[in-house]
Amino acid sequence: MQYKKVKEGYLVRLDRGEEIVATLTDLVRKESIPSGFITGIGAVERASIGVYDPHAGSFVTKSFGDRLELGGLTGNISYNEESGEPLVHCHITVGDSSHRSYTGHLFEAIVLITVEIFIFTVGEKLIRRKDGESGLSHWHL
Repeated sequence: MQYKKVKEGYLVRLDRGEEIVATLTDLVRKESIPSGFITGIGAVERASIGVYDPHAGSFVTKSFGDRLELGGLTGNISYNEESGEPLVHCHITVGDSSHRSYTGHLFEAIVLITVEIFIFTVGEKLIRRKDGESGLSHWHL
């Protein structure tokens, strides 16, 4: 990973073999980023994405092992209220060689060549609190 701090946040380039969520989480810790918003493009060689099923209370996940164009990465940075740990929460849209697109919550994706990301930082620490009804963690504003 290479990155550069700019006035509005961070310019980030992930390289082949890096895992997106883990690498960004490491950057959040290293730079003490209080919260922010993520956008990016690139290509991945593997991805695991999911869609939440509220009736089952869990994610339906699918893994892709094909080379995928990353058409859109969007997300945010917040902190778990209970553990205090940073949470990089991303959604992703990828396309395969047949131009089929898949989208959902990003669990894991390995960079194929590069992924270019912009993190727009926010000066306040954003906290996520577990919601009793859905079981998911939501922003506590």
